[in-house]
Amino acid sequence: MLIRSTAIILLLLLFWSCEEVVDLDIDFDPAVVVVSEVAPGREVRVTLSRARPILSQSPTEYITASEITVSNRSNEQVTQLFLHEPEKDTLNQNLERFPFYFSENLEIASSTVYDLNIAVDGEAPISASTIIPERVDIQSLTLLDFSENIDPRDDDKFDINFELRFTHNDRTAQSYHLVFYFIYLVEQETETDTVFIPTVQIPTVENIAMNFPYTFDFENGVLIKGQDISEGNHRVEGNLSVNFNENRSPFPPELWVELRNTNTDYQNYHFNLTRQLSQRDSILSQAILVPSNINNGLGVFSGYNPDLEAVRLTN
Repeated sequence: MLIRSTAIILLLLLFWSCEEVVDLDIDFDPAVVVVSEVAPGREVRVTLSRARPILSQSPTEYITASEITVSNRSNEQVTQLFLHEPEKDTLNQNLERFPFYFSENLEIASSTVYDLNIAVDGEAPISASTIIPERVDIQSLTLLDFSENIDPRDDDKFDINFELRFTHNDRTAQSYHLVFYFIYLVEQETETDTVFIPTVQIPTVENIAMNFPYTFDFENGVLIKGQDISEGNHRVEGNLSVNFNENRSPFPPELWVELRNTNTDYQNYHFNLTRQLSQRDSILSQAILVPSNINNGLGVFSGYNPDLEAVRLTN
């Protein structure tokens, strides 16, 4: 037995000593990555960055363009976007800030096609197109409960229980993105006055109950595919959790629930990126390719149409 064990150890040492690190010489094209999701009533924003190798640990490299325009195919109106440099958020220290291009004067309309054109020095012209779906209506948003978690290990943790009702119509809605925001005012002293600054927190979704399947989104809320929903009225009940100290705000906080009617490009991008991010820590996971509708680049230029309801949280 001892002789066998010794032989196995020597054999392992032999193979270990023969290990050689192989440097894979793989060409990588740092393509321009474009991310822009446009909607009626929202400021149009476009972010530009460079693609990174899959094993890279380097931070995101944001880049600038010589020109970015968005055009409306219906009326041929062309709007130029301008660069906005990031500013530090003193109330949300961990909130990531990055440069983006924007326009406050561009009004996005339903059932309209928009074209995005980007010029970056040294790159071929970058372009994309998307159509804005029609708006869907939230019928009602009801607060069922807002109370502090009784677990002593979770100080300042509150639970939110709500009910949402909406109507699905196959002719106007393709797919949905249901997102949540917890908003409260924080008192801040200035040199001359006291102001109240709104603070936004993305709640943790503890549980969602609905009569059709859904997928958690990598950013916020859940994704729902239209083909999985029957026409008619639907009810959604959810349980969320937030970190909140009642002494921080002199006013009751609010829960904002947004139901987005999303087009195919939006849904495919969010769904596949969510799958990719959920599997990236396992070397045995199947590769998930994130679709792109950007010509001469990567990323997404997509559209959605939101309806928003808010309810004041009182306990």
